Amino acid sequence: MTPLRRDVSNPMGSVARTLYDIAQGFDWPLDPDARLRRALRLLRRIVPYDRCGLLDTPAVGAPRLVVEPDAPEEREGVGRILRRFLTLLTDEAHRATVRRPPDVALVPLWASPSHLAVPLVALDRMLGVLFVRGTDVYTDDHLRLLSVVAAQIAAYLTACRLREQEEQIVTEHEAARAAADAENRGKDEFLAILARELGKPLTPIRFAMLTIRSQAEGDPAVQRAKDVVERQVRRLTRLLDDLLDVSHLGRTKVDLRKEPLTLQTIVTEALETSLGLADARRHRVSVSLPEEPLSLEGDFIRLRQVVANLLSNAAKYTPPGGEISVTGYREDSEIVLRVRDTGIGISPEMLPRVFDLRAQADRSLTHFDEGLGVGLTLARILVELHGGSIDVHSEGPGRGSEFVVRLPVGAPV
Repeated sequence: MTPLRRDVSNPMGSVARTLYDIAQGFDWPLDPDARLRRALRLLRRIVPYDRCGLLDTPAVGAPRLVVEPDAPEEREGVGRILRRFLTLLTDEAHRATVRRPPDVALVPLWASPSHLAVPLVALDRMLGVLFVRGTDVYTDDHLRLLSVVAAQIAAYLTACRLREQEEQIVTEHEAARAAADAENRGKDEFLAILARELGKPLTPIRFAMLTIRSQAEGDPAVQRAKDVVERQVRRLTRLLDDLLDVSHLGRTKVDLRKEPLTLQTIVTEALETSLGLADARRHRVSVSLPEEPLSLEGDFIRLRQVVANLLSNAAKYTPPGGEISVTGYREDSEIVLRVRDTGIGISPEMLPRVFDLRAQADRSLTHFDEGLGVGLTLARILVELHGGSIDVHSEGPGRGSEFVVRLPVGAPV
């Protein structure tokens, strides 16, 4: 592209170049004092002055005063002049907007043959004032040019303030997140310590029960006491396991040991570890899996835990004599597992919160003997770590629930 020829004899060209140079200096909201001072120096080309001042009054923080030429002995005097003009401009603007809707065009301009003062206005808000004083007689054109530069400066100051607000928001957000993380870590560490300390008395209690068991056969009262203690020990053990799971999830990263697996193997192993509760509640459990292996890649122990948690959840929240069905199949590039029950169901307002730890704790209050209800939260985390997803569906209270797990297909085993 051929460069345009500069016409040095054209006064309008000189003005255009000066306005362009001023705008170029406002390309980034960093080091604003130096950029503002540069703009005031360039302004002298088109609005001659012997003293120029700019007063910026942010809503928060100290006002910014820029005087050009920068003579320390005159800063105080120029500052007083700028503050006086700002007060006059603000009062006039207020009186104008009281009579009619706010309009930047209504903000007055103060001018005399020896000085000009124009407001810095952005978004219908007075940011400050720009002032020049000279020995020559100022004209309307000088006032117009000064107003154009004032608009450039106001836009730049607005950008600076927006950046400062953004940085403040980011800083506050990071500080709040760090505080929340520290608080959560403290809670998790406390839970871990609590679980370990509470677990210590269980071992001697179990050994004591071995002694009591030999004497319980001949004494019905001792037998009943033994049954109560053993039942409560099992409940305490389950609660402590839940506490350890919660603290572990909050304090450490879960490492997966992936290997080629089949859904059939995972479901079979999970059924062996979770059918006890289903049998105790006289549930009918049906399993429907294809003969063809459903291959995937994952951590066997973790995925077995996911399925076992879903089965235990179904058994826990299904009244005695209910039905639980387990179905698996391949759908495109995913392995799908569905666990459905005829249990108490889930209300519409509860559905979005089912996998939330606090919601599970609330939901399990009526089943305190079965644990703290962290199984679904743990299942969601483990499934997502495997690159999958887990959803829940229910037609409402009393109409059962269905949990659907989707995992990526793996290489054939």
